[in-house]
Amino acid sequence: MPALSPASLAPQGFPGDRESPVQERALSLALWLSWGAALGAVACAMALLIQQTELQNLRREVAWLQRTAGPPQKGEGYPWQSLQEQSPDDLGTWNGGRSRRRRAVLTHKQKKKHSVLHLVPVNITSKEDSDVTEVMWQPTLKRGRGLEAQGYVVRVWDTGIYLLYSQVLFHDVTFTMGQVVSRESQGRQETLFRCVQSMPSNPDRAYNSCYSAGVFHLYQGDILSVIIPRAMAKLSLSPHGTFLGFVKL
Repeated sequence: MPALSPASLAPQGFPGDRESPVQERALSLALWLSWGAALGAVACAMALLIQQTELQNLRREVAWLQRTAGPPQKGEGYPWQSLQEQSPDDLGTWNGGRSRRRRAVLTHKQKKKHSVLHLVPVNITSKEDSDVTEVMWQPTLKRGRGLEAQGYVVRVWDTGIYLLYSQVLFHDVTFTMGQVVSRESQGRQETLFRCVQSMPSNPDRAYNSCYSAGVFHLYQGDILSVIIPRAMAKLSLSPHGTFLGFVKL
C-alpha cells in the first residue's frame, strides 16, 4: 500500500467556497451603486434645506416691505403680493390705477403744449399820409390757441413769455430801410424792437434783409403789428424772405 503525504491528508475545500473574478466585480459594482445612491440622497436633502432657507428669507423681506410701505390705497393691492393673495378684482383695479395715472400724465403734458404761430406775407398796404407800409399776414404753422392772426395784426389770447422774431427782405434803392414791431396794449402803443439796414443804390443789387428777435412778456388782449416806416416800400413777399413768428416759452 503506498504511503500518503501530509499535503494529501489536508482537508480540501468545496468547489463553491472559492469566488470567481466575475462575482467579485459584481459585488464591487453593487457597493459603488449603493454609495452613489446614498450620496445623491444627501445632496437632495441639502438642496431642499437651502431652498427652504432662501424661501424664508424672501418671506421675511416681503413682510418687511409691506410694513415699511404702509397700507395700500383704497381699491389697490400691493404689486408684490402673490397671485394667491390678490383677487382678480384687486389685480384689475391696480392695473387700472396705473393706466389712469399714465393717462393723467399724458394729458398734463398735452395741456402744456406751447403755442406756436408762424406767418408769411400775402399783401402790403401803403399809407402815404402816415408814411408807413403795413404787411398783411397769413399763418403757415399754428399750434395752440394763444395767438391769432387778424389781417395786418396778431392778437394775443394767452398771457405768457414769448419768443418773437421778424424778418423783412427789402428790394428798394432807398438809402435805409427797416421794420418796427410794435404792441398796442390798453390803448398805448409800444415799440418792442426795430431794425435798420443800409441799401445799395444799384437797383440790381438793392437786396437786403432786416432780421430781429427777442423775448417778451405778452398779455391777453395785446395787438402786435409789423410796420415799415416808408410809404411805397418795396419788399419781397416770398415766405423765405419775409416772415413773422411767435413761440410761447
